[in-house]
Amino acid sequence: MKFIGIILLLLTSIFLIACSANQASNKINNSELENLASKYGGGYIFNKKFVDEIDRREKERSDYMDDFFKNNKRNFKRDDLAIMDKKLPQILSNGKPYYTPSRAYEKKPELSKQDRQKIINYIGTENYNKFKPTMLPSYFYVDDNDNVVAIAVSVYYAVGYTKYGLFGDEGRGFSLSRKDIKDISGDNKIYLEKIKE
Repeated sequence: MKFIGIILLLLTSIFLIACSANQASNKINNSELENLASKYGGGYIFNKKFVDEIDRREKERSDYMDDFFKNNKRNFKRDDLAIMDKKLPQILSNGKPYYTPSRAYEKKPELSKQDRQKIINYIGTENYNKFKPTMLPSYFYVDDNDNVVAIAVSVYYAVGYTKYGLFGDEGRGFSLSRKDIKDISGDNKIYLEKIKE
């Protein structure tokens, strides 16, 4: 019995040492990644005028919804949304409808090569190649040629990591580790419309 106890204790010790060594080796990369995210993560603004227009309009729409729920006892219906869209349309001063993360666009919005290159130039090729960040248009409109024109872009770093514990259920089985992804971003606002190439 003592022999089994010693073997279990030995296996547990080996498992815990391996987990801590794995986490320690990841910390070096994570600290460098967090440094990059704090310097270069955040919002890249290509057109401040349009960002201000969108923020103002979305605030008006939010206030409209708040007033609706304060003054009405019924649920917000599709007809009410049509009325709000008529009163407060999601259209820019250039006449184009804009899209935000809360307003669906029928296709996946792709960032143009020029806009992507502006962000890479700001970050620097060496820093960009260390860890390639994710770049998603957060505010954009579609021009007459069906091209996505970025107004603001969210830049963040996605990193995979392993969680250790007891995970799973009867259906898929149990495991002692699980791989997850976490997003690391900064709170920077970078105005690229002012930067000349």
